[in-house]
Amino acid sequence: MGTGRRRRRGDDGDRHASGRGPGRLCSGDGERERCVEGSGHVGAALRHDRTEAGGVMNRFRIRRVVLAMAAFALTAGSQVAVRAPAHAESQTAAPAEWGTRCGSARLGLDGDTVQLAPTLRRDTNPDGSPVAYSPDSRGRYTPVIMVHGWTGRGTHDAAGQGAFSHRIDLTANRLGSVRTTRSLIGQYQSLPGAAVFTFDYHAYSARWVTDPHLGPALGKVIDCLYRASGQKVIVVSHSMGGLVTRYAVTHRGVVGPDRSDEISTVVTFGTPETGSVAALLSEAGLDTGAATNDLLAVVRMILAGCGQLTSSNIRTGTLCDRLPAPVSAFESQAGRALRAGSAELRALRPWPKPVFVDALAGQARFQVPRLGWFGLSWGRTTSVEAGDLIVTSGSAFQGADSTRTVSCSYQLSPVRGTTDALGLRLGLISKADVADVPLKAFTGACFHPDLMRSIELTNEALGAVSDDIRSRQPVTASSLLSAPVPAACGHPAGKLSSGKLPGVPKGRGVMGLAWVTTGQPRADLLTFGDLDGDGTGDAAAALYCDAGGVPWPEIIAFYGPGSTLIGHISLSDINLPGHEAGENALVHRLRYTAKGVVVQWSTQQDGDPGASATLDYTATLRWNGHAITASGLTATTERSTVDRFLRALRDHDTITASSLAADGVAEEAVSQFRSYGDALAATPDCLGPNSDFPPSAEGLPDVGGPAYVAATRYCLLPTTAGGATYVVLGMDKTGFQRWQVSSLSIV
Repeated sequence: MGTGRRRRRGDDGDRHASGRGPGRLCSGDGERERCVEGSGHVGAALRHDRTEAGGVMNRFRIRRVVLAMAAFALTAGSQVAVRAPAHAESQTAAPAEWGTRCGSARLGLDGDTVQLAPTLRRDTNPDGSPVAYSPDSRGRYTPVIMVHGWTGRGTHDAAGQGAFSHRIDLTANRLGSVRTTRSLIGQYQSLPGAAVFTFDYHAYSARWVTDPHLGPALGKVIDCLYRASGQKVIVVSHSMGGLVTRYAVTHRGVVGPDRSDEISTVVTFGTPETGSVAALLSEAGLDTGAATNDLLAVVRMILAGCGQLTSSNIRTGTLCDRLPAPVSAFESQAGRALRAGSAELRALRPWPKPVFVDALAGQARFQVPRLGWFGLSWGRTTSVEAGDLIVTSGSAFQGADSTRTVSCSYQLSPVRGTTDALGLRLGLISKADVADVPLKAFTGACFHPDLMRSIELTNEALGAVSDDIRSRQPVTASSLLSAPVPAACGHPAGKLSSGKLPGVPKGRGVMGLAWVTTGQPRADLLTFGDLDGDGTGDAAAALYCDAGGVPWPEIIAFYGPGSTLIGHISLSDINLPGHEAGENALVHRLRYTAKGVVVQWSTQQDGDPGASATLDYTATLRWNGHAITASGLTATTERSTVDRFLRALRDHDTITASSLAADGVAEEAVSQFRSYGDALAATPDCLGPNSDFPPSAEGLPDVGGPAYVAATRYCLLPTTAGGATYVVLGMDKTGFQRWQVSSLSIV
């Protein structure tokens, strides 16, 4: 038996296309196509030839640039003033009303902004039509709240500078091309049933998540949207926005001690659950932190390179151009709290178990000389994993239920002489004193500010929200045609297509819905009702599988709304004491009853060939919150019919005996038992064709033999009369739990 959780995934029409040349990352079509030359790695290599004129920045200036650079990278990528929404399409009535009810003014949020994200003309579907809000199959909407990162913005407008408003245009596939026509918010707006809201706390973003304008304020918005919509809320967050969400989720809402009953799914992009690497590069921790850690040394060197670039040209064409104004941001309340291991981070409560957390992260790998960057052969390198340069994947994935990484590789060139290499080898200088390596390119799918532009991560984020909303839709017979199925019969778990598991090699069998694969009536193999006690409609379906031969025991699967697999159980796992599991088990009928399913099925008993199923079971299956359990198991075999037949003969009840036998058999039995009275009083021993028969009766199941008797089962009654050893009643099954005496023989 087993259980299943929703997951994953599709890209809703966006795709990778093969590259137009080695190392080129292209976006757009025709005259608008933009390509960036690569160097054999994703993005451009980070290289620098130090000149005397360039020099090396003094330590104070380096620190200021590092802090400013890291502060920016934790933002949502927007330093542009929010403009009024432009080119907004018409909104649906219900979500627009929620936006008013749950806005800043109504909730008393001061400078925080809550907005139903407008649909913008630049966000289009793959066919060129503008994205538009639409209800799900129930006619309902689910609130999806977007929460930006530290010092960023979340408001969605025509400027496209919000954390989730940039067009998806990056990939870690250096030979690939991204072709999208919308932002992540646009992606969500195209999902039926999604109502996208932005929570913008920019005015207070230098404060820690416990500030009333951050975590507590988001909690008020969640409470309001939950009440207004009647639906559990979905939250998508970037960077520190994930910690703001975590605070809100773990504190009291309108239902219980936390908000786990108000939120179903949280998607995080680069959230520093255990702290930020870059936050350690503060005035107090720069030398001690970087001196003992390769990762800190690499991050510091790369971020410090911005200072070298901007000292020569105020506009560099790199991420350095987008530095935030407050270079002391890491000395703010939030900056200090974001340092790995801080007391503030330790004080945050863990994600509640009922909330599904899907964590997404970047992983930039830098090839650097083994002992330093100076004076060593370029071929002698080691790999340093730097996360997204701000947050490591380990920090981003802490406490998550599902994770996804986008990985990129870069090279760093040596830029100093042998003295530094020797110094590093001997431990004479701090790794914080390594040379500055300026950034030739600092926009990539793996870097912290750009994670929401990565096709790999946004596809995952889109799938997480799509799966959640789809899981709320009523389950139907047609939706089960593409439902997930567990691994069975040597076939892997997968998703059905037209009711069958695709990709099974020819001659290797089949896996699918039983009514599709066997042709039995669907009404007997599918039933609907509330199976998990949540008040919504579920379904129980029989799954058939084989590996190219006889059928294997069928599986009963419970499905929830959206055809989500709740759990499954193989009928081979349900047997009465003393009975071994049969070679196969085939469902006769399913029917719903009192939050359970009554299932009737047939399997083999001792002596049956694989093509025969003479043991009929009935049981009630229920979901206990963890697994499907069986109760009230009863079994029916030929014995009940044989016993009734013999009892009727003993009672001289020929009418009942005749109703249990083929034509003429009851009359023959009355005649024979006058001569073999001891057999009529005996207890029958019933055998199958493959059983070990006593010598005098071993020819009974031999097809074509002189003593052959055609029957499904043979019930032997011992006798000593007339030189015989047994009176044999041949038994044939005429239906589920129905048998008849088909013949009588003397051996």
